[in-house]
Amino acid sequence: MVWPVMKLIITILSVLMFSLSAFADNVTDLRPAIKEAADANGIDPVLMEAIIRHESAHATSKAARSKNNLAGIMGRRGQRSYGSKEECVADLGRILAKYKARGRVTTAQIGRVYCTTGGWSRYIDSYMKAIRSGKYGNVDLYSQPAAADE
Repeated sequence: MVWPVMKLIITILSVLMFSLSAFADNVTDLRPAIKEAADANGIDPVLMEAIIRHESAHATSKAARSKNNLAGIMGRRGQRSYGSKEECVADLGRILAKYKARGRVTTAQIGRVYCTTGGWSRYIDSYMKAIRSGKYGNVDLYSQPAAADE
């Protein structure tokens, strides 16, 4: 009687572990697009990835799945919809570049206009630390120089 229960528990845990690792990869797979948008706008790609991970629950939120909105970007009628996740990443880069041009460069400064929820910058800082430490895989791509246009 114990063995069937143990087998069920192991199966459930295996599925959960596989699912959670797949969710983390949803963002990791976007690193080339994040790097491109960051380079194009002079933004730290780790900051962009941290915002995406936080705002979309690692690209699993309803907005991420139904609207390709990975960053909680709002429009006049609520959350914006994008044709692709890469399109959202590019828009996030443009938004952060506008903040940078206005002198908003720290997560605390960005958080005051990007999000009305208290503590946002602490979450972003925590994600940035985790990303840089390799928690979500190697981030060497972010430190590579931008490819020259041919």
